[in-house]
Amino acid sequence: MTVDVRDKREICFERFPIHPSPPPLAFFQALALGCAFVPLRKPKKLPGETIGEEYKLEYGTDRIEMHVGSVKEGQRVVLVDDLIATGGTAGAGVSLMKRVGAEIIEVACVIELPVLGGRAKLGDVPLYTLIDFDCE
Repeated sequence: MTVDVRDKREICFERFPIHPSPPPLAFFQALALGCAFVPLRKPKKLPGETIGEEYKLEYGTDRIEMHVGSVKEGQRVVLVDDLIATGGTAGAGVSLMKRVGAEIIEVACVIELPVLGGRAKLGDVPLYTLIDFDCE
């Protein structure tokens, strides 16, 4: 299945130059939209100096990181991931973007598992999903 998000959204993708997200899905989306891509990765996956944000898991903690200076204060960003379940990764991405002073337009995910309540970890940041999979 191919989904062209430009046909499904009212948001103007040309208005945000930065696309920080976990790869590889977001890389291809950014490429198709002509946006810059900033990878958010697990610790020790990126070369050079990084900045990161820890988040809680059911069984411990984890962390996502990005290159220092890859997102600057005031830049408009959309965080993209394949799935939002408990909201740990997306919430950490939102916190990291806020910490560097980015303006977060929204978080966009292909799939949401609403029963796990991940949306609540985004605070006031809008969430857009293509599929809500209710698994109650």
